[in-house]
Amino acid sequence: MAISTITIVGLSHDLAQKKSYVNFVWADDPSKRLGLEVPYGTSLDEIEEAAGKAVADFAREMTECRIRMP
Repeated sequence: MAISTITIVGLSHDLAQKKSYVNFVWADDPSKRLGLEVPYGTSLDEIEEAAGKAVADFAREMTECRIRMP
């Protein structure tokens, strides 16, 4: 399987909830999108590192989760 590339396309801050989110789009399939929480107030200078950590944490969580039918 080829290595995928995801591009950071957005950083938003929810002032009321004091949460920040980074948004990604797959380079080879723009219909695939992902949004993950990053530390509140993350700046553009910090986004690449924060996004990498968020993706790694998400991948670890997905590896450890169980899939079930309702």
